[in-house]
Parts: sequence; C-alpha cells; structure tokens
Amino acid sequence: RFGSLPAQAAMPALSAMKLTREGKVARRVEEDNIRAQYVADAADYRMTHMRTAWFEASDKRQTVRRHRLEQHHHKEELLQANKELVLMRRAQLKELLEAEARMYEEQLNAMGLAFAKDRV
Repeated sequence: RFGSLPAQAAMPALSAMKLTREGKVARRVEEDNIRAQYVADAADYRMTHMRTAWFEASDKRQTVRRHRLEQHHHKEELLQANKELVLMRRAQLKELLEAEARMYEEQLNAMGLAFAKDRV
C-alpha cells in the first residue's frame, strides 16, 4: 500500500526527467504527506474499530442485564400471584367452613339441640 503512492502516479513526467533538488524535495514532502495521511487514516480506522467493539460489547452486556432483570421481575410477579392465590383460597375456605358451621347449627336447632359454645 505504501509502495504505490498516488504522488508517483501524478508525476510521471517528473520521474522521466532528472529532477532538480527542489523537485526532489517537493516530491519527498508530498510522499511524506501522503504517508502521514495513511497513518492518520489507519489511526482513525483503529479508533472506529475500538469504539464499535466497545459499543457491541456494551450492547451485549445491557441485553444480558435486561434479560436477567426481566427474569427477576417475572419471578417476583409469580411469587406475588402465588401469595394472592393462597390468600384467596384461605378466604374461600373460611367462608365455606363458616357456611357449613351455620348449616349444622341450623340443623341442630331444628332438632332442638345446640353447639356448646365457650363464653369468654
């Protein structure tokens, strides 16, 4: 890449002739400027590659973190749903047992009997 410089292609007439000292200096300065531009471009490409790699890695980490957080929220939501279900079942069971107790008490009252209740 460095061997074929556009400056050499731009000056075919100069390369055919014998260059003067000023011409040689000018050609050398132009070649050095082109090489410096290649070096600067390479540094820019390296920085771009490094930034891209960093952003990709950062995006991957954030995706993993977001997935882990969503799993945690789902787990918490299931735990809350289970607690709510247990409370609802306990309330329904309590209502059922109270209704059965009232029914038995009514049946005993119909027969002239009653439950023995503690009086506190």
